[in-house]
Amino acid sequence: MRIANPPRPIANVCCVILFSGLMASSSWAAFIWDLNPLHQDGPVGSSSHTYTTAGFSITAYGFDNHGGIGTAHELFYKSEADIGGAVEFGLGLTNTPHNEIQAGPLNFIQFDLTSILTSGFLNGRIKVGSIQANEAFAIYGSNTLGTLGVQLGGTFGSAFDNQFVNLPNFGQFNFYSIVATANDVLPIAFAADMPAVPEVSTLLSIVALLALVLAHHVWRTRPRKAG
Repeated sequence: MRIANPPRPIANVCCVILFSGLMASSSWAAFIWDLNPLHQDGPVGSSSHTYTTAGFSITAYGFDNHGGIGTAHELFYKSEADIGGAVEFGLGLTNTPHNEIQAGPLNFIQFDLTSILTSGFLNGRIKVGSIQANEAFAIYGSNTLGTLGVQLGGTFGSAFDNQFVNLPNFGQFNFYSIVATANDVLPIAFAADMPAVPEVSTLLSIVALLALVLAHHVWRTRPRKAG
């Protein structure tokens, strides 16, 4: 005997159960890459450094700027006392004033996000420090390592010191750079979100509940013998 398709109310109940279960079990997992995790104060020893959080990696590169084309510049871990209400730790450059990115832009620090973008990360954010009064930074995007690319959005002043700001057009570019638009600044951390996958146990519970609903429907609509 062929079982008829469940009526619309039963189908609606099943959809509600499935949707509610998935929503309850799914969330955004936030990842943060600290650019000076040990609060060191000295040269990195290279013009690039890879940071890994929970198996996911990004790479920072230091560059001097020559008309939008970068030449390698050694990175610097900076960790000093706050100045003028602005934090003074993060990732800078060796042999520049205050070991920071200089306006002009004379230098920039570029982040290769290719790996995490391939992994499906969303909502990229950057935290920048050492932004005293009358200092500011901007964000650039490019799809070529060492090329500054185009400015994304406006500039960020001292009100954004040590605050995460969104990377505009995240995912459109593989490389995002920080430049100083007034005096000098210091990147602190990068963050992005990964959509969480529902746990297997949750999915099994949803399937079991759907099976009970359908079994109850079949039992109620089964043919009955005449008395």
